[in-house]
Amino acid sequence: MNPDVLKEIFQNKSEIKVIRNYRTTHNPKNKEKTRLWLEKTVLRIANFEAGMPVIITVVDGYIHIRVAEILEIPTHHIHGRTKQNGERDPLLDVCNNEVDAVLGIGIKIDVVVKEKELIIYKEMSFKMFDGINKTEFWNDGAKKYRVVSLFSGGGAMTAGFVNTQGFESVMAIDSDIPEQNSFDYELEGKTASYISWTVETFKKNFPDTLFYWGDIKSVNPVYIPKADIVIISPPCVEYSGLGLKMKGLVEHFASHIVRIILETGAFAIFFENVPAYFKSQTFKMIKSMLSDVFVEWHGKDINSYDLGAIESRNRHYEVAFRDNTIFEFPEMPQLPNNRRKKIQAFLDDESTVKWRPIEGTVMHSFLTTHKEKFSHTGFTSDKNKMLVDSKDNKVACFVKGYGKIQSVCSYLRNPKDDSQWRPFTTNEIAKMMNYPNWFEFPKNMSVTRQLEVLGNSVNNKPIEAIASRIENALMAYEIKKNASKTVDLDVIAQLKAEINRLTQLEAEFKREQTRRAKIESEKERCLFCS
Repeated sequence: MNPDVLKEIFQNKSEIKVIRNYRTTHNPKNKEKTRLWLEKTVLRIANFEAGMPVIITVVDGYIHIRVAEILEIPTHHIHGRTKQNGERDPLLDVCNNEVDAVLGIGIKIDVVVKEKELIIYKEMSFKMFDGINKTEFWNDGAKKYRVVSLFSGGGAMTAGFVNTQGFESVMAIDSDIPEQNSFDYELEGKTASYISWTVETFKKNFPDTLFYWGDIKSVNPVYIPKADIVIISPPCVEYSGLGLKMKGLVEHFASHIVRIILETGAFAIFFENVPAYFKSQTFKMIKSMLSDVFVEWHGKDINSYDLGAIESRNRHYEVAFRDNTIFEFPEMPQLPNNRRKKIQAFLDDESTVKWRPIEGTVMHSFLTTHKEKFSHTGFTSDKNKMLVDSKDNKVACFVKGYGKIQSVCSYLRNPKDDSQWRPFTTNEIAKMMNYPNWFEFPKNMSVTRQLEVLGNSVNNKPIEAIASRIENALMAYEIKKNASKTVDLDVIAQLKAEINRLTQLEAEFKREQTRRAKIESEKERCLFCS
């Protein structure tokens, strides 16, 4: 990529919505040419619609796609895939010599997404480390404390920070599946749909945030804006009690997490994850590399229930700063049961929900045979509050697979008929997880996908509480530094005044010397003065 062309592309960075990073197919149908396959999420974010005329040009090492103007002859049209409800998802599949010459087979590419415009080029190389201070490179108007989110998911943790009114989101980064090939995993039935919906959910709630969607190891420094804090929630499946506990699989992220943090020039870092993650080699490696720059570290296990939430979700939090601050974790309020909110405070209108019978369903199995068979494991319906009443004040943690009925999650018993039950709705779950009222999911996003995004996110009760403490620490530090500068300026002003006084005295002394010398000279010329 020509540097001058790249500079022109990024001249107005506020126009960039998403940067999509993936690998072109290794095995195209046409063995001699790669194909440019653009998925619905990228096209929807750019506001391309099925059937829309576009002009595709290949110039100076990159591919440019834009909407054809009136009277222009389009080179292509956006394809469409009709869904069951009759709506058409936009898709684009291009395969020709020009595209192949720029991209190539099995090559990682970046797709810069703007309003009705796409720019595609080969992934650029970059230095792994280029100093620890970020020069101001982006002109996005964000004046509050600037947040970059790593492994951002649908944006719940970012929402917790932004909802304090002290932070603004400037960039989100989330990794793709290992194959890094949108075309291949779509064919192979991988989890592309869920991953793409997290991107669309984030962009729905933070439309002005640049979203990098792809391989976190490929984030080019030129894309990374200046920030005050980087918030990080790494994949926990390797360490979670409900995951595979395959420790070590994400350790190759460590150096890239570090370089992205340093590239932002951030003053603070915030980590969230299951407690086991912070005992891993991955985290120890990250902390070791950062400790010379971030000298103050705080860590604490907090269960969202202990902070007043109705959902029980135990997580560990780490906060680090470049200098000493006043930061402290929030105190636990020790709420008595009679002051806690009950489940009924979070429920939707009863007329909008549908109840299921316990007898003859999977719920009956969990309450009977499953409980007996797995009583020794602790993962039983009784232990995990699987079936709760509307007057209860505690529910179990909601997980990604909530829609498939899990013994580790809570479901609601019908208060009018205890032989019936139902899952909580996504709206009820979002409220119990303390999502801000303004947070919403994209139109036409299925309940299953919404549940996956919710289950893979965080309870915002502790996030907001800790974010407020971080905000206080950042502000107090700024006030202290500013006061120190003011004192220094006062001292400098006093020194300048003293220098001026001494300069004036010196000038008066010299004038007096000149006057006396003149008198002595006149005496020598006068014959009668002696």
